[in-house]
Amino acid sequence: MKKLSLFIILGLLLVGLFAFSSSAKTPKDNLIIGMDTGVIVDLDPARAYEMVTNLVIEQLYDGLVDFEGGKDAFTTIEPGLAKSWDVSEDGLTWTFHLREGAKFHSGNEVTADAVVYSFKRSLELDFAPIWMVDQFIPAPENVKKVDKYTVSITTNTPLPEGLMAAIMGIQGPCFIVDPEVVEEHSTEDDPYAYEWLQDHDAGSGPFELVEWARNERVTLRAFEDYWEGAPKLNQITIIDMPERTAQKFALDRGDIDVAWDLLPEQVDEYRDKEGFELIEQPAWQITYLAMNMGHDILGDNKVRKAIKYAIDYEAIIDGIMKGAAVKGQTFVPVGMAGHLDEIMYERDVEKAKELLEEAGYPDGFEIQILCQPTSPRKEIATQIQNDLADVGIKANITQLVASQMYTLYRNQTHELIVAGWGIDYADAQSLTMPFAHCRTAGPEAKVRQLAWRNMAVNPELTDLVEKANKEMDQEKRIEMFKEIQQEVLEWGPFAILYYPLHQVVHKDIVEGLKIPPSESAAEWFEVYKTE
Repeated sequence: MKKLSLFIILGLLLVGLFAFSSSAKTPKDNLIIGMDTGVIVDLDPARAYEMVTNLVIEQLYDGLVDFEGGKDAFTTIEPGLAKSWDVSEDGLTWTFHLREGAKFHSGNEVTADAVVYSFKRSLELDFAPIWMVDQFIPAPENVKKVDKYTVSITTNTPLPEGLMAAIMGIQGPCFIVDPEVVEEHSTEDDPYAYEWLQDHDAGSGPFELVEWARNERVTLRAFEDYWEGAPKLNQITIIDMPERTAQKFALDRGDIDVAWDLLPEQVDEYRDKEGFELIEQPAWQITYLAMNMGHDILGDNKVRKAIKYAIDYEAIIDGIMKGAAVKGQTFVPVGMAGHLDEIMYERDVEKAKELLEEAGYPDGFEIQILCQPTSPRKEIATQIQNDLADVGIKANITQLVASQMYTLYRNQTHELIVAGWGIDYADAQSLTMPFAHCRTAGPEAKVRQLAWRNMAVNPELTDLVEKANKEMDQEKRIEMFKEIQQEVLEWGPFAILYYPLHQVVHKDIVEGLKIPPSESAAEWFEVYKTE
């Protein structure tokens, strides 16, 4: 009897605890996000490269220009710290007219001196992401003060407006820092206060950095004097939750408002679940199979097309990715200006066999697939292995850690490889160069030119890429980008498998949360909670 009573008491306590937990509410003025923040190295915009790092920095700093609509699509440019801008006839000098009265978090005004200082700081620090800037703005002398609220920036090649905005509007090294605050914390050994800015901010963005407790939390506070007006939330707290199960549990309990990194099978549970909403956005990332065109067999386009027709794309997207991917076969992804919406290859075993016979391989051949020993890459390689077997190609899988695999890839010693690519900046030029420019050799090509890695040779295509790089008319650029993609689709060494789908689940009391194709550019200025 005593045991029964004890079990009843314990049961009631558990029910009460569950009821208390499941009804927990976060403060109305504080958005709490569960996210894996382990990738953050530091929060200096001059060094920011990782997705989550840039996401935090986006809230703290401003660029000269921005993109309309919270960056749902990077198509319409709008003012940032610059209220207007114009370009010289030769396309080489952009002049920015700053808004008056915009303030840094310190209360100091944003002026032309701050813009010049910020570009000089990033260029002289010379951290990894500066290549996105110094390929166009090679030296601090290219950025000049005209007057207190006017800055001119001269580039080494004509810069179309869309490309200008993609570089100067949303890249950390182009974000504007407060010179007085930086100099206040500088030292003889650290003149640009890099060490201090690793976990402090000197920005003018809608939020200020309160705290970054590594592997614990990032806390942001609303900047009431923001030039666009105060944010709708008083505080945003990002809780480090690398375990996806912990994110789901915390969301269900009510401990967090947003789960940023759930697994696809976890996301599916919320599709029609009362009290929750799901955001799905095709990400600006690409997963692909590449074929080394320097290989005796893979040099034949009929063989490459046979491989593309052999692949079961739906099995990869619906089976392996469990629907957390968008089908696409061109290297400029959905949502970016210039995307070519063309699906040329569906699984067709008979067509693949016909192409192999025409190429002189009626009985197939043996080939090697490289992949990483991680999901979903190893499962994708296995699926492709099985697909190729159906058309007579024996594919042997070799799993290598990323450092080993990419060394082989960069040295052009692979045959087939399953790999991925992310977009560096929000313009199709950032993709035509790696996927279609075939001329450059040397260390630069090894790092950034996928066409070169796959020993692709196409002088006419490369000429078109270079011509598009200099075209100032955006409509003409778009048509060139599409022409380039069409040629790569028909001839190139890539079978684009899918664009990953970024999925975020939040409580339905959260309003205004948007996830752009480049999640690091998400803006939380307009987000609020109804209760």
